[in-house]
Amino acid sequence: MGGILRYIFLILSSAVWLAVGRFVLKLDSVIDLIHFASIPSAVGYLFIFKPKIQKNSFISYSICFSFIALIILIYFLAFAKAIPEVRINWLELPIALYFLTSIYLVLWLLDKFVNSVFFVLFKNLIKNKTVFTAARLTLRLGVLIFIVAPYLIALFVTHWVKFADAEKPVSLKNNEYSQIDFISSDGAKLKGWLISSQSHVSDSTVIIVPGRSAAKNLFLPYAKVFSENGYNVLLFDLRGNGGSSGHKYSFAVNEVNDVTAAVDFLRKDKPQLCNYIFGYGLNEGAAALIGAAAIDERFTAIVSDNATGYEISMPDWLNDRLPNWAEKSFLQMTKTFVRIDVGREIWGAEGIYERISQISPCPILFTNSIKNSKGNRLKTIEMFSKAREPKNLWLAPLSGNPNVYDIYFFNVLQTFEIGKSKQKIGNWRISKSN
Repeated sequence: MGGILRYIFLILSSAVWLAVGRFVLKLDSVIDLIHFASIPSAVGYLFIFKPKIQKNSFISYSICFSFIALIILIYFLAFAKAIPEVRINWLELPIALYFLTSIYLVLWLLDKFVNSVFFVLFKNLIKNKTVFTAARLTLRLGVLIFIVAPYLIALFVTHWVKFADAEKPVSLKNNEYSQIDFISSDGAKLKGWLISSQSHVSDSTVIIVPGRSAAKNLFLPYAKVFSENGYNVLLFDLRGNGGSSGHKYSFAVNEVNDVTAAVDFLRKDKPQLCNYIFGYGLNEGAAALIGAAAIDERFTAIVSDNATGYEISMPDWLNDRLPNWAEKSFLQMTKTFVRIDVGREIWGAEGIYERISQISPCPILFTNSIKNSKGNRLKTIEMFSKAREPKNLWLAPLSGNPNVYDIYFFNVLQTFEIGKSKQKIGNWRISKSN
C-alpha cells in the first residue's frame, strides 16, 4: 500500500470515529471528540503502517499502563470503602483507563507537533547545536507550563469517574421509596429516589441536589431528616454522578437543567406531592440550585449549603507559586480550555451573585455546615450580602457543639416553613407551570 493511500485510510478511519463520537455517543465538544477518537486512530495507525516497536518500549508502556490501572483500582476501592452504601461500578475502570490513555496520546502528539514545527522554523536560523537544544527545551517547558498543565487541570476538573449506589439502601429499609428516572431538557438521563414522608401523606417535597464526585447515597441521612419531619424527598444524581448519564461537570451551567427537570418531573408525574417544592443544595449542587431558582418560580424556598463549583480558580498546590503574570496566564488558559470543553461561558463569582439577586421573593437560607473553613464562611457571607429579602444566614460554630446539627436542621426547616407561609397567603410569584 502506497504512503499517500495509507494516510488517506488513516484520515478516513479517524473521521469515522469522530462521527461515531458526535452522532452515536452525542459528544458535544471538540476536546471530547479528539480524546474519544485518539485511541482507535492510534490502533488504526498501528494496523495500517505497522511500525516497528522496540521490545524495551513495549515493556515500558506495559508497566506504565499497569501502574495506572493499579492506581485507579486503589482509588475505587478506597472511595467505596470510605462512603457507606456506595459500590464500585466496574465499567468505570476501563472508561478511566481509556480516558487516561487518550490524554497521553493527545499530549504525545502535541509534543511531536511542537518539536516538528520548531525544527522546521529554526533549523536554518540557529546553527549552534547547544543553543538550538536549549531553545527547544525552553519552548517545550513553556508549552508544558502554559498549555499542557492548564489543559490537564481543565480535563480533570470537568471529567471524573462515577460510583454506583446500593440498589436497596439499608438506611431506607423503613421508608417507602421508589426508584425514578427523568430526562433533562438537553437529553441527560437522570436517576434518583422518591422517598415518602414518614409521618403523614404530605404535599410538600424537598429536592436534594448533591455535589459532584459522590453518589447520592452520601446524602441519605439528610433525606431521612426531611422524611421524618413530614416532607417527601426527591434525591437524585446530577449528570456525571452516580446513576445519571455522562461524566462531565460544567460548573453548574448545564446542571441547572437537571434541577429544573426534577421540578418538571414532580409537577407532571407526582402533582399530589408538590404543592410546595423546596430546594436543598450542597456544594456544587447548591450552585446549580441557585441558578435554577433564579429562573424557575416554582420553588417555595431554597437552602444553599456551601455553594461551590461556579468558577475556575488556581489549584491550591499552585497558588502563590508562580509570578503574578504567569499565574494570570495559567488561569486564563485553564478557563479557555474549560469553556471549549463545556461549550458555554462559565458564570464565575459575578454570575452567581447576579443569579442570587434574582431569587427573591423566594426565601433562601445560606449556610456552610459541610465545609466550615474560614474561606467558605467568607464566601457564604458574601453570597448572603448579594441576596434580597427574604433571606437568612446561619454559620456553623467554629468550635465543637454537640447540638450543631439539630440547630442546623432547625434553621433549614424554619426556612421551608417561612416559604410555605408566604405561598399560603398568596404573597408569591406566578408559576410558569400553572
